[in-house]
Amino acid sequence: MDVITSEKLVSHWQVEGNQLVKAPSLSDTYWMLDAMLGSSKLPHVSLNAADVKNLAKEFFEYRRTIQKPITQRQARKRVNRLLEQMNTLPNINAVLIPEPILTHRPTALPHSQQSFSSAMQMVELDRHVLKWSRQENTVSAWLTALAIRFMTNLGMGEKVMLGTLSQLTLRHVDKKNKILFIPSSPEALDGDGHYRMILPDDVWVPLRAIVTRLKERPEEAWLFAENESVSSLSVKERRQWLRQHCFSETRQLLNFHRENGKASSACLTTWPKIVKASQHVPVLKGTPSLWSTLLRDYPLPTCTPVPLRLGQSDAHYYAPGNRLGRLPDRQNRRGPAPSRDKALSDSNSAITRPAGVLMVSTEHLPRDWPRRVKNILQQFLSSTSLLSKKAVKAKKYDRDMQYVLEYYEQRLGQLMGFAGNYPLWLLHFLYHQLRTEGNTIGTAKTYLSRLTPITMLYHGAILDMSDWDDEVIIELEMAAREGSRWSERTLEAYRGAMRSFIRFCQQSGILEDVSLPRRANTLTPSVLRTRILSPDHMHSIWEELTKGEPDGASRPMMALIIELGFYGGLRASEVESLTVNDIQFGVSDEPEHASCWVDILGGKTAAARRRIALHVMAPPPVIRQLHGWVAVRRQDCSDDALEDIALFGPRHSSQAYERRYLITLVIEEMRSRLGEDIDFHGLRHAAVSWTLLRLHAAQHPGFADTLQHRHHWMFQPQPLQEVLTFFCGAEGTDTIARGTILLHVAKWIGHRDPATLLENYAHTLGLIHSDILAPSRRSATSL
Repeated sequence: MDVITSEKLVSHWQVEGNQLVKAPSLSDTYWMLDAMLGSSKLPHVSLNAADVKNLAKEFFEYRRTIQKPITQRQARKRVNRLLEQMNTLPNINAVLIPEPILTHRPTALPHSQQSFSSAMQMVELDRHVLKWSRQENTVSAWLTALAIRFMTNLGMGEKVMLGTLSQLTLRHVDKKNKILFIPSSPEALDGDGHYRMILPDDVWVPLRAIVTRLKERPEEAWLFAENESVSSLSVKERRQWLRQHCFSETRQLLNFHRENGKASSACLTTWPKIVKASQHVPVLKGTPSLWSTLLRDYPLPTCTPVPLRLGQSDAHYYAPGNRLGRLPDRQNRRGPAPSRDKALSDSNSAITRPAGVLMVSTEHLPRDWPRRVKNILQQFLSSTSLLSKKAVKAKKYDRDMQYVLEYYEQRLGQLMGFAGNYPLWLLHFLYHQLRTEGNTIGTAKTYLSRLTPITMLYHGAILDMSDWDDEVIIELEMAAREGSRWSERTLEAYRGAMRSFIRFCQQSGILEDVSLPRRANTLTPSVLRTRILSPDHMHSIWEELTKGEPDGASRPMMALIIELGFYGGLRASEVESLTVNDIQFGVSDEPEHASCWVDILGGKTAAARRRIALHVMAPPPVIRQLHGWVAVRRQDCSDDALEDIALFGPRHSSQAYERRYLITLVIEEMRSRLGEDIDFHGLRHAAVSWTLLRLHAAQHPGFADTLQHRHHWMFQPQPLQEVLTFFCGAEGTDTIARGTILLHVAKWIGHRDPATLLENYAHTLGLIHSDILAPSRRSATSL
């Protein structure tokens, strides 16, 4: 398109079958194009924010003039829709009008008089559902009672309730300890995770009645398979069968309720109304809002399979050195890392780098750079489509495609200002798909759409790919899903595109340590690291690495790095970037009792920049060892400023070790001692999981006595009180009353909000949830 005119744009969209040129929209499209372009023939079109705002205002007045008025919001949306399509074409750049979106503050309480009345009637109905079940005394009646109790006592939404019942077998029920294994995904496979709960009596009674009646069923058989035809149903068909069953049984339950002269249930006339009213019942019964809503919808958190409660018969198998104390082999592992001696003798690669954080400056980027990047990449594909409508793999396109690639490389380079950024790699990935893989232009457009959600492009870690690790991949997926409710199909399409992109990058020599995103059947990445390490594992490896070793030796250095991950929750990149100046000690005669603050000043996002009270989170020997290590580093590099001395680097050098000579070797050390299925990011999962247990134990005396590790330092009275005081902050106990303590935990680990923390990092929520719903069991040592 040499020059840009209204006629050429309309003709181009007619070929594509675009909605902008269909009969209902054609007149508006012509008017807006004429208002922007007039009769001139321009080689380039650029509209700033003021131009676009004036265009929307004039379009609004135009519609009023022709007696077809629209609202100002509709005018802005129609202008934006046109400009979005224009931005995909070469040599056109227009700023879109931002549209504010009002969101309701989430609440677990009823939000209207009608929903409150329905919830109160549901509370009354819930009281009598067991009486009806006992009178009927059939599996169908007990099933309906269990479905209702799942919603009114555990806070399950209908989708989670049906998903749980559709997979329920005898293997999901531990009768001895009243434990239910709730699948973490609606169609979980054997290898997927579960949310494990000790059921309160109100839920256990109907489940026990069902299990008792069907105890002769094979352990792997679906519990509610009445006959062979029902047994052969798929999981999706089972959910439909269960829902229809609840529809029919609800009529009998409501008739029983009315015949026995109970309070009027005028609002509860059908199963969907019962489902809707049930969502508010747990909080009306006094269950805190978090635990009232945690199981409302997928994805569910995943609990650790490691037994943590006192009295579990298989707990000793998981102790260090025992049969299950070592973690299993990791699937699809790459070859082993070189030994330290071999790594250090490799003269072909740099061993060290400058101390501190190596951050790519983004201050020069315009605020709307994600939209501009997306426009440039879309224009690259539009320019490609001018060469051929379908594919450009043929040799005859070599010169033209090389010219197009270099042109858009230059444009991205001018915009971004630094090499190795995500948009540039994405451009080369699209070129690879078109030229090497031979994919069509339509397929390349699909890849571009899946890999450039605007919410993901605004994530703080997106640009600098040299800092990507497994956690960044998980966070990018979460950012991509923000603001939209992706279906399973859409989520899997995104993961497939990201897998292809990462594989391309690894073939090009980068992202070698990044794991490919998992395929379908897992709704949460948390199942990757549920085998959390225990304080006993940490004590074992600490003793082996530090006993008899002097300050400044390499083995205590590795021990400190591991403890910073397990107790402090630091990322691998944050450990690499620490300097001596980032460790602040208080004044004390005994170093192990001094305060020790670790400053994370250069995180990938604003939330990542934080201050960690290591003296609160870690045992005194760790603080003493770190104190000695810092003293040695300061003495070895006395001529350098503290901010220029890396915390972890070679003796007598202020520089920091490169990752492969520090974190990679530490991981190999851990794997050799504790098992293959270990990575550094798993230490953050363990840090979150144990911290949540400590906070709950600090608020509920007696809870710590139900745990296997009740004698460890972290569960002693003084450390428990200190960790609670630290996370309550300046608000004191008001933090607990306001329910914001989880926000403080999220900030401590480097997240923006608790959602990521709960869905993907916390693997001990089932223990806490069980104690919240049945606190009377806290004194029972059999737990």
